[in-house]
Amino acid sequence: MVIGIIYKLVLLLVTIKSYILSRKLGLSAQNYLLIYLLTSLFTDVFSFSLYLIYPDSKNGLLYNFYDIFSIIFFYIYFSKVLTSGYKIWSSLITFFAVILILVFTNFFNFNFDKNIGIILLSFYIIHSLLWFYQKLSFFDETPITNDPSFWISTSLLMWSCFFVFRVTPMFYFANEDEKFLQFLRDGQNIINIIMYVMFYVALMKFKINNS
Repeated sequence: MVIGIIYKLVLLLVTIKSYILSRKLGLSAQNYLLIYLLTSLFTDVFSFSLYLIYPDSKNGLLYNFYDIFSIIFFYIYFSKVLTSGYKIWSSLITFFAVILILVFTNFFNFNFDKNIGIILLSFYIIHSLLWFYQKLSFFDETPITNDPSFWISTSLLMWSCFFVFRVTPMFYFANEDEKFLQFLRDGQNIINIIMYVMFYVALMKFKINNS
């Protein structure tokens, strides 16, 4: 639980930084990242509060819709940083992901549908690799680490690679091995912390690039 609280504090600090930056430069200067951060903060805080009040409550429905929101948000995000040819691929992938969710998942269920999680992480991986491929395909004297999207894409790729090893076994171990399930949760929270630290770095790059 301690690691989970630290993660939420990190997310809160990054969201505050994003808000301050949006006040100075506007939402578009950070590619509207504040909207995603606020939604993530609300989702995690609401879920955590619900757990404290009703330990047996199910929050799967909340995360089902949060994952769908994440797909839509990052489609919009990447559509602003990908060139025309890659935008077509991005649109096709997003359309395919939405169809899969509508047809093959039960997103109105109070239990989290792991298929939505798998679709989300696949979406993240493909879009992150699309961005990297585009970036490396065009010569640019500017260091890649100066690009905010490098940090966003890297964080999404890292998160997805860990999540793929968590989403499948977590339902089995929920009934078989509570200690190992807690280990997976702590590991996910550590990855979440690293992810949002990278988001913070991305915000700093947005600030520098718009100064």
